[in-house]
Amino acid sequence: MQNSMYQSSRYIRTLRGADDRDFSSFGGRLDAFTGGERNMAFHSLFGNARLIDRDIVELLREAAGGISWQRLRERVDEESLRDLVEARFLVEVGQDEAKEIDTLLESRREVLSSGVFHSSIQLVLTNACNFSCQGCFAYNFDGGVEERNTSGESVKPGPVLVELRRSRDDAPGRPDSGPTLARGDWNHGSDEARNPSMHMSREVAEKTVREAIELRKANGGGHLSVSFFGGEPTLARNTILHVLRTFGDCHDGVSLSYDLTSNGSRIDAELLAALAEHRVDTTVSIDYLVPETGEFRGGQQQRTPWAVVRKAILDMKAAGVPVSITSVLSQYTWDKWGTPLIDFVAEAGLDSLDVIVSFQAKEFFQKHSPHDVAQRLLAAVDYGRERGVQLSGYWYQTFQMIIDEAKWAEQADYKTCPAVGRQLSIEPNGSVFACKATARKLGTIDDWRGIFASPAYQDYGMRAYTNGPGCQGCELQGTCSGGSAGALEEENGSIQVMSPGYCAYMREVVQGLLERHHAQSLASLS
Repeated sequence: MQNSMYQSSRYIRTLRGADDRDFSSFGGRLDAFTGGERNMAFHSLFGNARLIDRDIVELLREAAGGISWQRLRERVDEESLRDLVEARFLVEVGQDEAKEIDTLLESRREVLSSGVFHSSIQLVLTNACNFSCQGCFAYNFDGGVEERNTSGESVKPGPVLVELRRSRDDAPGRPDSGPTLARGDWNHGSDEARNPSMHMSREVAEKTVREAIELRKANGGGHLSVSFFGGEPTLARNTILHVLRTFGDCHDGVSLSYDLTSNGSRIDAELLAALAEHRVDTTVSIDYLVPETGEFRGGQQQRTPWAVVRKAILDMKAAGVPVSITSVLSQYTWDKWGTPLIDFVAEAGLDSLDVIVSFQAKEFFQKHSPHDVAQRLLAAVDYGRERGVQLSGYWYQTFQMIIDEAKWAEQADYKTCPAVGRQLSIEPNGSVFACKATARKLGTIDDWRGIFASPAYQDYGMRAYTNGPGCQGCELQGTCSGGSAGALEEENGSIQVMSPGYCAYMREVVQGLLERHHAQSLASLS
């Protein structure tokens, strides 16, 4: 270090000033610093949030053109300088940190086909559900109910309201074909390998888990995560019980953890006991809560009363099941989404509420502005903290990766979307996809190793670290995934193309979270 020349990183970002609220564009540059005596700074590729004062800001500005280590030592103590280097705020002259990401990607490409990054399986136990909730992605990403049944599935449509869309015929010279049932736009459901059976058999589930364990062990991985998903996975409760009883919490030297996403209406005593025994992280989906009527799902078309689901949640908590609640903020829930659900979470003795912001980003942000969505979330965060409830979601994980270096290190390659190489999703008949929401088939469980060599898996897996060309220069480049890979496919036909509305809302909500973190950090110093 003694003879080296250093410069400030071009990836340093600070909190935007009060007059910089155009979240549709990049912001937070170091030279736009207008804060008080101390401000929050971070690295747009690596996170590494730091509280810095005006002297450090001036030093970093001066170092933009290069400065010697000796000169730096005359300005700041050595411990602070080393921290600035560790945070990548100061780098050797000529260094571009993005090249480090390029090196990681090249190394990743060389071993991706071995399946070494795979650590999670999503068992889609069924595509049926005893609810028919408006806006459910199972009725959108894979096309309308009519088309899903035509392709060989068995999905009970009920009186579900399927959104009317106009076909995506925006190309010049192509006529508008008028309104149609939602067809998924990207995945038209014509491939009969997609979900042709009603429920996943025990045999398919067991073969999948065995194959995943064998590969994890071969690659030196000590852990595998297994998700029970759907549809409503408890409709295939016997398969859940079979997997838990066959593999337990450790099998063939590989530890296993389980999670379940359910509507909470079918948790019987036997299933409850198994969930408790194996500490299955159980998420109950509740869109919102209207205490006066007991309504809790968007456009619900089912007869299960709120009291049943409420009791299931409380029973699971009492039994020691790690239970949590996931809510959806979308065009279908906007008018009723609010504080009553947060109140219930607090009263139930739970400490967090996961909030999914609509996967149908284009439609959602056309109806509700990115600013309104961000501010509504931030207001809910503030209310939740008053009640002892932490709200979280993709949006919150991006903030966490900025302020928590361990979180960044753990999730840097996939950030918030594990479909990028980490996860495989298995349909009832053994067809494999990156996620329930994604469109491209990767293979089948009959050729587990071949999945990782497939062009589709390579495309998903190599989207690691960086998202797409449009993300270059964004202050959240290294911590935001641009949303769900499946949602991007649905909207744009590509996981490389972002949704402008989603980007604007994410920048504003993360800015708001950083402002709150900044205020808390200052308070802790006083």
